[in-house]
Amino acid sequence: MTASTVRLADLVATVRGAGDVVVLLHGNGEDRHLFDPVAAVLARRRRVVALDTRAHGESPRGNGPLTIDRCADDLLAALDALRASDPSAGRVDLVGFSDGGNIALTFAVAHPDRVRSVVVYGANLHPGGLTARTLWGLRLALAGLRLGGLASPRLRRRAEVWALMTTQPDIDPAALAAVTCPVLVAAGERDVVREDHTRLIAASLPQGCARFVPGATHVLPGEDPARFAALVEEFVDESSRPG
Repeated sequence: MTASTVRLADLVATVRGAGDVVVLLHGNGEDRHLFDPVAAVLARRRRVVALDTRAHGESPRGNGPLTIDRCADDLLAALDALRASDPSAGRVDLVGFSDGGNIALTFAVAHPDRVRSVVVYGANLHPGGLTARTLWGLRLALAGLRLGGLASPRLRRRAEVWALMTTQPDIDPAALAAVTCPVLVAAGERDVVREDHTRLIAASLPQGCARFVPGATHVLPGEDPARFAALVEEFVDESSRPG
């Protein structure tokens, strides 16, 4: 299936297929190509837009702060640009992995009218939603990146991106009440996000559903894209059925 690379506002995206629009958001330190195998499956019946978020892949860092909130604003601008050429992109199915899931939840809270359904995998409302061991490891790695960044601009840029996982997001569970569309809150049985935190996210959403993938880790989209694509497709199909 033909894939085209486009620029949507400030973000670079790969677009495949035709039909209802599904937007894919990758995790921290990755780019849109993480989802190439997933997009190939979903694009058989949908128009799939895989984005590089700010400071990732081919999308620019830009000026000002690098935050999850700002990435959600970027997503709005990208969807507005897409809607200008495709009116069916007014409402989309939003799929986010890890930090991409955090962006998806932040976006859905602010713009519930723009989402038809949401799937997040390995998302968290705040860094405390991660296991203690994971958060400790992230902070230790960040300290090393910042030390290396004193002499290396590349490590300094990497430290800024990495810091998103140790300081953000900051989503009030009560704010999730604004998201009235169906939301699948998924994680692996061996995820770095605490199980009780995943359940909290789902319980805070009016139409939230928690699902734990047997045997899976946090990085299911990369390790087993076929399984991840099936998870997304099943939920999106189910959400789109009348009644």
